[in-house]
Amino acid sequence: MAIDDSLKETYEEKQHQAAYVFDPSEEADRASRPTKRRKVSKKPSKPEIEDTDAWLTFQPLFGGAEGERCVRLRQQLFEKSWAQIDERIQRILRMTNQSTLNEVISFLQKTPDHASTGKIPSAFIITGPNLASQDLLFEQLSEALQLQVDAKVVRLRSGDASNLKAALKKIIHDVTARETDDENDLELSTGRDGRKYLNYDLEALYAHLKSNPRRHIVIAFQDSEAFESGLLSDLISLFNSWLDRIPFALLFGVATSVELFQARLLKSTCQCLYGDQFDVEQSTSIIEKIFKAAIAHSEVPLRLGASLVHSLLDRQRDQVSSIPVFVSSLKYAYMCHFYANPLTVFLSEDIETEILQEEHLEAVRCLPSFRRFVEAVIEKGEISQARLLLDDDEHVRSLLRGCLQDSRRWSLNILRKLKILTSCKTLSSDFTGLYLDAISRGIDIDQTTEFTESIKRMQPSDTEAFLNQVLDDAKNGDPSLGLEQWASETEESVSLLTDMLAEVKTLQADAEEQGNVLRSKYSGQTKVLRTTVIAQKVQLSHDTAALTKEDKAYTDLMDKLVNHLKGMLQCDNAKDLCFNELWFFDSKAPYRDVFIPRPRGVIERALSRPHDYLNCSCCETKEDSVIPSLPATSILYQLYLETGSLINVADLWSAYYGIVGEENEEGLDERAALVLFYRGLAEMRAMGFVKQSRKKADHIAKLAWKGL
Repeated sequence: MAIDDSLKETYEEKQHQAAYVFDPSEEADRASRPTKRRKVSKKPSKPEIEDTDAWLTFQPLFGGAEGERCVRLRQQLFEKSWAQIDERIQRILRMTNQSTLNEVISFLQKTPDHASTGKIPSAFIITGPNLASQDLLFEQLSEALQLQVDAKVVRLRSGDASNLKAALKKIIHDVTARETDDENDLELSTGRDGRKYLNYDLEALYAHLKSNPRRHIVIAFQDSEAFESGLLSDLISLFNSWLDRIPFALLFGVATSVELFQARLLKSTCQCLYGDQFDVEQSTSIIEKIFKAAIAHSEVPLRLGASLVHSLLDRQRDQVSSIPVFVSSLKYAYMCHFYANPLTVFLSEDIETEILQEEHLEAVRCLPSFRRFVEAVIEKGEISQARLLLDDDEHVRSLLRGCLQDSRRWSLNILRKLKILTSCKTLSSDFTGLYLDAISRGIDIDQTTEFTESIKRMQPSDTEAFLNQVLDDAKNGDPSLGLEQWASETEESVSLLTDMLAEVKTLQADAEEQGNVLRSKYSGQTKVLRTTVIAQKVQLSHDTAALTKEDKAYTDLMDKLVNHLKGMLQCDNAKDLCFNELWFFDSKAPYRDVFIPRPRGVIERALSRPHDYLNCSCCETKEDSVIPSLPATSILYQLYLETGSLINVADLWSAYYGIVGEENEEGLDERAALVLFYRGLAEMRAMGFVKQSRKKADHIAKLAWKGL
């Protein structure tokens, strides 16, 4: 009886296969064999004692002389610094999607009963070309819809749905899967009533919803335009036919427009849908918010230079890179600085003096900024101070602590000055451009000319709005930049600006009482065009209109405001500060090599000068000459450069054998040389330099020219 039951189970398992082999003797043999036991590992799931060096990925510097504690400290500083920045970035990304989430949730909550409308409620989310950031958006949608709309969300990508059967399998599996017990998933195939269902039959989903009702079964097509149009039409038609039993709702991630997406579907399919369009915040504004939180924030431990940030932003704009790529570029810049700079240990606030080595202080004294500082001290005539800096280690450490505190104050001051500059709405540059200019060149009188000229030409209403904005920033700060209020630190300036604001309001009220318009002599309204006719000739001349008493007072007030702002806004650039190498990073080479690789240039250099990579004496040549000891592929590449668009293989072999043949010292015999020749030619073909020519059977075609 037991044998019959086992045969029955075997038959039920294989009844849906196209073909199978039935061998009863196999069951007898299997019964005689001992039961195969699953090998259970005796190792604990979590080691009780963790290896302290297991997570250490940074390498010792100073030629390997750097201590282990310093290496560990550098890695901890990197991980801690980036964790803080990444937390701010993720908070921004989640907040930017919040408005879209609220609109989609409101749409699904207000949809009428599915059976009464006969159409599937659909939300078309216009994500733009930034496809990589869709994961976070749809992840947030999935979490929010399950909590607030009582919905079960299934996220479908084009790779998950190669055909209709695969798509239905994933939908049914994700809806019916339980997180608590995997054995309960057998309910899908058997059902509570004992009826069997196929894993791609929507009847199984309907049976599951009878015991676990949901208001919506939301199918989210993340990259909907990557789905085959026929497959998408079939899925929508199938969902519509089950709409009276299964409450389907659809989400479509659209990169282009709803019109183009609709054109890919059948008209009968489009008639099964009703919905609305939802726009997400575009990547340009998101990048600006990330720039403030991760690059310009007052609490960032590392300041990135203007040239590096410009290259990041240009690549983001020109190549339409995704936001995760931009974030990865920032993380790589941080990693490069902490990985390759042994002096970053001084950025730790609780660094222990005993872990410092002589190499650290020697490297500090070799910094260009420190040398410039010592030279400036000598020029002032403070020879004893300069000698202490060169000989006394404790004096250098004290100077280092003071300079790091000065760098933090410099960061706060430059952000405060930029807030004043951005309070003027007439400037052509945005905050990003002003910040990068201030970091690289500082803020001086010449750079504030445009700003001060625009201040002079302001109308009284604009001046009042400008002063209100400056005072509001000083009293409240800017959370997006990590700036707290600084009115208490600049009481004199705040008092002066407050008095100016009150005076502007008084002058404007006095001018209105007299029926005049308040203006300054810098305003364009004071310029008049005078016409004079002399001897039947018309002469045009510019003249200045007469100013009232209030106008003259307003002009004096604007001159006073401009002079005050000029004194406030001056600031040094980052590279003028001592020890800026510890907290300032502006190298583009690592970023360019990793994120903008040049594989062709590298391959051409490796084939032309293999000694640069192999570093062996046999490959060392002068002026790129060809010698027999070079690799076969390198020799063929040198000969390849001298040929035309078609290469005779026999001539190429003759030239190659003439270089490596037996006539040379330590030359190869013909058989060995031919083997190397074939291998080198195959490698050239694999790298895309040559291909078989269709014009001549014994020729190969040249596909690449050096330098093009």
